[in-house]
Amino acid sequence: MNYKGIVLVTPRNDEESLQIIKIADAAGILILVSQQPHGAKLEREERLVERVREVIADVTRLVIVEIPGVEAENNLRATGLEVEIIDHHRYTDLDRMQPTSSLEQFLVKFEIDEARLRELGFDPEMVRGVGIIDRGFLWALRDEIKDKELAKRMRDYYRGLNDELGKEHKDMNEVAGKAWSEREERPGLLIVKTDREDVQFRDAISFLVADNYDVPPQIVVIEGKRRMFVQESDKAVELFTVYGGFTFGCDRCWGIQAKPDRPLPELEEVLGRIS
Repeated sequence: MNYKGIVLVTPRNDEESLQIIKIADAAGILILVSQQPHGAKLEREERLVERVREVIADVTRLVIVEIPGVEAENNLRATGLEVEIIDHHRYTDLDRMQPTSSLEQFLVKFEIDEARLRELGFDPEMVRGVGIIDRGFLWALRDEIKDKELAKRMRDYYRGLNDELGKEHKDMNEVAGKAWSEREERPGLLIVKTDREDVQFRDAISFLVADNYDVPPQIVVIEGKRRMFVQESDKAVELFTVYGGFTFGCDRCWGIQAKPDRPLPELEEVLGRIS
């Protein structure tokens, strides 16, 4: 595939996006990395056209990974740029749910198969594992990968990507461990929370749950007054319909981030909807 004129616009805020960046860089795909954390919005990307053209002056096509913003996308198109979207989430007033992860979509869009991954220096099985975990967490890995040793290597590889993401992500395990030790267990339900808002520890909780449960319970994860998640729930889309926010994990998970005019829903109210 000829990558001439293409710029990949992506955050570097989780294991999947870091894997995409690594592969794109090795393949010679030009990249503009957003500095936004989870919850990135395209309208927050200042001077985007100018920054893209600093990457390559004759850019013709943008491929944007998980930075939603329909109005901003249309404004980019109005400048003459072709804009394509890679995503697999459902947001308030914007449905971009897909059955495949963003990493899996990226590989297809840029025609990078297993042979090409090997040429670029990657283990296709480990890359596959990142896509599976991001799409359906460790439960999907358990369902799709029957070789336990391979599944363990995939998990370890995924955690290694986390270690590369910086101090905030390294603190995640410590915060998650403390929150896990103080978890509240109800029939078929776990509640894990912390007052810390500076560390997003939901991924680490998913690993702890997978280590301790054969069948995933519903999990409520609360990060201070800033973020709330419900995972492995048949009620994820219902919660999204009532409260907004976003869904992920093939519509089995829901999350919401507080705004100045919209605090998080009350825990007991959410529990009443999922119980």
